[in-house]
Amino acid sequence: MMNKSKVTIVVSADANYFDILKGLILSIKDKPEAKDVHISLLDVGLAPEHLEWAKDYVENIEQAQWDFEFPGRDKVPGHFRALLARPFFPRYFPGYDIYIQIDSDAWVQEWSVIEMYIAAAEKGKLAITPQIDRSHFTYYKRPKFYHKTQNHRCFRWSYGWKTADRLARNVICNAGVFALRGDAPHWKLWEMAMQRGLTRKTLLRRASFPDLRFKLVEQTALNYVIYGDKAPTAFMPSYCNWMCGLTVPKIDPRTGKVVDPNEPHHPLGVIHFDGGGMEKKAFKVKTTDGRETTVMLHYVNFPFFLDEKTEESKS
Repeated sequence: MMNKSKVTIVVSADANYFDILKGLILSIKDKPEAKDVHISLLDVGLAPEHLEWAKDYVENIEQAQWDFEFPGRDKVPGHFRALLARPFFPRYFPGYDIYIQIDSDAWVQEWSVIEMYIAAAEKGKLAITPQIDRSHFTYYKRPKFYHKTQNHRCFRWSYGWKTADRLARNVICNAGVFALRGDAPHWKLWEMAMQRGLTRKTLLRRASFPDLRFKLVEQTALNYVIYGDKAPTAFMPSYCNWMCGLTVPKIDPRTGKVVDPNEPHHPLGVIHFDGGGMEKKAFKVKTTDGRETTVMLHYVNFPFFLDEKTEESKS
C-alpha cells in the first residue's frame, strides 16, 4: 500500500448472511495489496462454526451491542445492531487511523478503489458514494412527487417536515461502503443525528414500526451529517460502490470482470447487491461483446468467464 495509515475494514453479519460474508472477506484477503489491511468483524448472530472459520481471516471480532436506547427497540430484529453500531467503530475496534465499512452483501473486485477511499479519508473527509449514475433506471422513470420520494419520507420520519423539505432534494449517499478517519468529527455528529432520529416522539405511534424508514435510519442520519451539518465529504464515483439493484452491470468476457454497462466499460471496484433480496438473485447479464448469460454475481463465481452454455443475445 502506498499510504502509511493503519486501516481496518469493518464487516458484519448474522448466520443468514454468513455465506456471502465469506465472499466479501475472501475478496479482500485474495488481494496482495491488502496484506497490511486488517478486517474487523461485528458479530450479530453468527454460529460458533462461522466464528471459528472467521478467526483464520480476520484480526478482530466483537459482538455488536444495542448502542442506542429508543422506543420500540424490543420489536427490532437483533441484526440491526450492526447498523446502529456504525458510529462507534473507533470504540469497538480502537487503534486504527482509517475505518472502512463494507456491507456483507458486497465484495471487492478492484483494490484500487479501496486506495481511493483511504486517500480521501486521510484528508479528513468522509469518503462515500452517492446513489447516482447515468445507468440508474430510476432517472429514466417519471419522477415522483417530492414528498413521496424515499429520501423525503426518511428525512421526514427522522427529523420532521422542515428538515425533509430542506435536505431531501440532495442525492442519497449510500452508507453500505464508506471510509472515515478515526479522529474525524463525523462519528459524534452521526451519533447525535441518529439519536435524534431514533427518539422522535412520533415513533411511539408507529404501528408498523420497524419499517423501511427505520431500516434506513443510520443512512439517513449519515446523510444529515453530510448535508445538514456540512461535514467534509468526498463523493466517490459510482464504480466505487456499484449497486446492482439500481443497474445490472455487464461482464467483460476477455477478463471475466464485472464492468460498467456503458462505454468505456470501466471495471467496477465494489459490487454491492444492496438489499431487497438482490444477494439471492441470478442476474440476466449482457457481455461487452453482445452475448447474454444468467449468473449470480457473487465472488465465489469470479472471474466470470463464459462457457458454451452462454446464449447469444437476441437483442
